Amino acid sequence: MLIYNTIFVFLSFLALLDLSHKKNLLFFLFPCFILLLLTAIRGNGGDDFYVYEKYFNALPDEIFNYGYGYYSLNMFVKNFGEYPFFIIISSIICITLQAIFIYRETEKPTLVLFLFYSTSFLWLDFILIRQSISVGFFILAISFFKNNKNIFACLFLILSSLFHETAIFAGVVFYILYRAEKAGFLFTIGSLLIITPFLSDIITVINDMTIKNNNITLYLEQRTLPSIANVIELTIAFVAFYIIKKNSVFRESKEYKIYRSILYSSLCILLLSYTIPSLARFLEFFRFFYFILVVRMLMQFNVRSRYLFLVIILAYCFMRLNSFINQFDSGFDYIYNGKIL
Repeated sequence: MLIYNTIFVFLSFLALLDLSHKKNLLFFLFPCFILLLLTAIRGNGGDDFYVYEKYFNALPDEIFNYGYGYYSLNMFVKNFGEYPFFIIISSIICITLQAIFIYRETEKPTLVLFLFYSTSFLWLDFILIRQSISVGFFILAISFFKNNKNIFACLFLILSSLFHETAIFAGVVFYILYRAEKAGFLFTIGSLLIITPFLSDIITVINDMTIKNNNITLYLEQRTLPSIANVIELTIAFVAFYIIKKNSVFRESKEYKIYRSILYSSLCILLLSYTIPSLARFLEFFRFFYFILVVRMLMQFNVRSRYLFLVIILAYCFMRLNSFINQFDSGFDYIYNGKIL
């Protein structure tokens, strides 16, 4: 636990500096490199870490259906090294994609990186290995879409789905709500509430008729309670959105519709996760945008309010990080070279 909290203190200090300084690439790359090292040389990462190791060691026999992209990456890396080398390569890919997105989308990238580390980093980059790569491609797809580079947006969405098939679901929900007006939002959310009791059966039938993915069955059988943190963080993102919405330039932009769609997509997923808890994992496709919104909201406050609100965020992030470390798999010790740090 000490190593996680040491990095927390270090990143919080850099976030404070970032809040009062201009955007600087070198300043941002240093904490990115620290997180890359932390991820790349680890020897653990929850139960999924060992499941993915089993998958890697069994290749070329594919014992789980993890998608063509993830299979191809594993096969390529296996030509050069063992599973620890794969962890290094996958860490480089996901951290690089995430860093590119953060630096493109905000004027305070180190602060956004701090929020990501404190709330989602261990869950996404340590445990959900293939989804972390998928999320990296997905958020860049949204970024390209925002900048009217639709070909690149489609390409990156396809790449995302090759690593985690759920990216297609996240992309479809996002686009439907992007095209919808207020009545469409209400109709979509109302429809989801109606089908919620039958959702498991509907997904099972669709899966059996189409992709026949055994992983779907495993997801449906999970019965862990959805995290209250998802409710808190989505609520904060909504508050930030409606504060930023007061700006007429933002309100009339394409970006406004994109963030509105992201938040309502997240709300739909959150509601569905109370029927199928594993659906909460889909929120990781949108969570980076929460951080962007919160930072943009901070920058609209006066200096005193900005730092006061940041202190509240720091306190929440500290509790969020340590709550995860203590509760996940009865502890989340960092293992390097067989030793607990």
